[in-house]
Amino acid sequence: MPWDQNPEQSNGNYSEDEQKGKQKSREEGGEAGGKREQEKDEEIEKEMEDEQEVKSERENEKQKQYPKTRFVSKSLMDTLWAKFKLNRCPTIQESLSLSFEFDMTHKQISQWFHKKRKKYNKEMSKRKHKKKHM
Repeated sequence: MPWDQNPEQSNGNYSEDEQKGKQKSREEGGEAGGKREQEKDEEIEKEMEDEQEVKSERENEKQKQYPKTRFVSKSLMDTLWAKFKLNRCPTIQESLSLSFEFDMTHKQISQWFHKKRKKYNKEMSKRKHKKKHM
């Protein structure tokens, strides 16, 4: 292919059908090209809508599997808070005994204590900050 050839006229890596289609669109003028662009745009919009539907379906399935709000028994909460007041960082043995007692995993108990420590420390830092500036 000579270097001075127009890229639109080159046959590049297109099949014969694609080359004929391009040639027809050039011969027919702007109207046919505009219709094809509209069709392509409509196809793209349909694909995007389908993708959004699939995403929303996945989210609904996840919500069914893992509910956001978990109901914890009052006795469990009272026991955990009592342990937290005594010791904010329980030992592995203590957390394992709690997990066995309430039929939970060690990780769930550890996460609960971690979240409460974080919340507690945040609250305490706010109180210290207020005292300094009063």
